[in-house]
Amino acid sequence: MKFLTSLLLFFSIAISQNLDSTSIDTLKSPDEYRIKPARLAVVGGSIAAGYATIYFALLKDGWWNKVEPFRFEPPYSDNHYASNLDKFGHFYAGSVIGELLTMSYDWAGMDPFASTLWAGITVGVTQIIIEFKDGFSPYGYSIWDAVAGTLGGFYAMGKRFVPAMQYVDYKFSYWPNSSGYWDEHRKQGKTGIWFDDYYGGNQTHWLSFKVAKMLPSEAGEFYPEWLALAFGWGLHDPYVGGEPGWDKIRYGYYFSIDYDFNAIFRPQKTWSKNLIAILNRIKFPAPAVRLHPDAKFFPLHPWYGFSVNF
Repeated sequence: MKFLTSLLLFFSIAISQNLDSTSIDTLKSPDEYRIKPARLAVVGGSIAAGYATIYFALLKDGWWNKVEPFRFEPPYSDNHYASNLDKFGHFYAGSVIGELLTMSYDWAGMDPFASTLWAGITVGVTQIIIEFKDGFSPYGYSIWDAVAGTLGGFYAMGKRFVPAMQYVDYKFSYWPNSSGYWDEHRKQGKTGIWFDDYYGGNQTHWLSFKVAKMLPSEAGEFYPEWLALAFGWGLHDPYVGGEPGWDKIRYGYYFSIDYDFNAIFRPQKTWSKNLIAILNRIKFPAPAVRLHPDAKFFPLHPWYGFSVNF
């Protein structure tokens, strides 16, 4: 998955620098949206190359050379693993890849609805393929992982066509505050992957609200346009080897200030708008308050290195 993400990120930003500076939002006539076969072929080839990279780099010599009979992930595990924070992770990954694919399909000449629709479909197919692979692994096919990732693939469609979604961004932050996950994997001779490290406040998901856009125009004049407010959640308790107590792990909830990079940089060209759109999916360090389970102030969350108890 990370190879495909990196490939599509590079591809979307690189090719979009060759676009004119006309924003997709400023195009008025449907006639201005015309599929460019050569560009569509480049997009399709890049996606195929991404799949091939994933297979040969991650799967061919990984789980697929230790094939087990196909099975679905047991319901308890599928519904309780990592207290379901992994489902948010699948949604976030799907939403980022879906946005990158939307940029690519835009470049190929699709209209806004078609580009977001095909981006969602592509992500859904990708998620199903990955889960199908998992069905032959010790993990099993997770129905809810597939659902979460597929829904994330249609996030870009919601951002374009649901007015309320213009006021909020789904973001992600990670910092290794707790070493439990890594310590356990080292004991077992495994490497571990940072996006599977859900525990000990290491991984936080955020809804970032663009307050300036939500205020009445009169009040908005006095509020900094770049200053957003974010609500976050992640697993508070550290990793326990074997993870037998998934349903006992507590969530931590956060309130933080945030930055709207669109308001800071005001991008004009398509490549810069694409770049800022990706930056606006990352929750950068900022002062935050943990509201639950114990109130704490972090001057530079997600880093736990310095905090103040209430």
